[in-house]
Amino acid sequence: MNANIPGVDRRDGSRCLVERSPLLPRRPSLLPTTTASGWPAVLATMTAETAAGRGYVTVWPVRVRRAGIGAAVILLLAGCTGSVNPPVDTGPATVTASAPASSAAAPTPSDTAAPSAVSDGALTGPVLSPSALPFPAQSSAALPAPQQGALQLALDAMVRDSTMVRGVTAAVVSPAGSWSGAAGVDANAARMVPDDMVGIASITKTVTAAEVLQLEQTGRIDLDAPASTYLSHRLLQHNPTVRQLLSHTSGVPDFATSAALGAAIDADLTRSWTADEVLGYVTDPVRAPGGAVRDYSGSNYLLLGMLIEKVTGLSYSQAVRRDVLSGVGDRMVVQDAERPTPPLAAADPSTGPVSDDFLPDRAIASVLGADGGIAADAPTVAGWGYRLYGGMVLPADRTVEMVTEVAPGYGLGTEILEQRSGPNGGAVGHHGGGSGYVTVLTVVPADHLSIAILAVGTDDSACDRAANAIIAAMQTN
Repeated sequence: MNANIPGVDRRDGSRCLVERSPLLPRRPSLLPTTTASGWPAVLATMTAETAAGRGYVTVWPVRVRRAGIGAAVILLLAGCTGSVNPPVDTGPATVTASAPASSAAAPTPSDTAAPSAVSDGALTGPVLSPSALPFPAQSSAALPAPQQGALQLALDAMVRDSTMVRGVTAAVVSPAGSWSGAAGVDANAARMVPDDMVGIASITKTVTAAEVLQLEQTGRIDLDAPASTYLSHRLLQHNPTVRQLLSHTSGVPDFATSAALGAAIDADLTRSWTADEVLGYVTDPVRAPGGAVRDYSGSNYLLLGMLIEKVTGLSYSQAVRRDVLSGVGDRMVVQDAERPTPPLAAADPSTGPVSDDFLPDRAIASVLGADGGIAADAPTVAGWGYRLYGGMVLPADRTVEMVTEVAPGYGLGTEILEQRSGPNGGAVGHHGGGSGYVTVLTVVPADHLSIAILAVGTDDSACDRAANAIIAAMQTN
């Protein structure tokens, strides 16, 4: 372990450094089994499920000056001790839907935990098939009041029960209706609202992967050709394929391990970085590609961003906006070519009011680029997930290709969050984290359900628990 790897800052001034083991086990199930007790059992997983046995990270505190970038490109964050509770009383939470929420009392969580359907066995079949696509049209109608109440309780519990989440926004998209809500505050003690933009970090990979698959569909890229066919770069010296870059099986080392890069970012938070400048800081040896082990590296996606630019003749932001983001609206922006617009949620830990509108700042946003630089609000992310995994962005066979496992738990820019999880099948999407935000996009194809959870803080396990509760609420009639 390189002790200089940047990590996650805490409010007390210490930092939790994050180390990934060479083999990441499958994440605990995101799909708990709801019980016959109905609504009162919906949120039980918020307190029953713990991070015990996750085993893929090691954390310890050291003293640092301010936030670096390392955790911003590490997919799975560890839970660190120490409080990041909001400095003010959070007060009433915010709820929105396409129609006003009912004033009916929200359900009360049960004292009895709903069992979790954790999968650690072999893949029993694809999460998604072409015949299941496209999804039905999503509805903008308001969900029933009891469901809205249960969904809001999931957010309230996330802020209340985690010592490392200040505030959160979330959204649900389905054919039965849509919902968005918020709880808590951002790092500047501003109350969170459902339309707050945050840096979505590695959820960006779903956009980059979709663009590459779109270029495959049009015959511009062959996923099984060496990436060096399209892009000349020293990190491609062992000729990994495009598919191996997409699936983190390329052997290309992660730029986030560079202490020198972290120092350069801290020296000027207003600097705009290019992907090639960032990759210039990679000094770890390049390994041979291939094999069934995922070696998560943000460098893969910076290289893919450069490859997209070479093949299309456009900037990364122009290419993805033209090809895959044309229908998402202006609440998903490709930083730093595009600038977020208010409302914005300040990242944790705060270095003061958001001054340049980039999230968390221009330097980090541009460093992350095609790997993790997009900013968006929860309703837009949930809508993106519904369209992407619902077969509305890519043809059905390409959508299935994205969610087909290449390395354990990972397809092409997509986490297979659960392969077999009770009667309702699996879930796909992506986590993101670091630089003061933790996020998750979870799509349950069998339920035609897309969920986005975007939080200010450092506890990604809290996002998973909230996703559990939201899925359970949506599956309860």
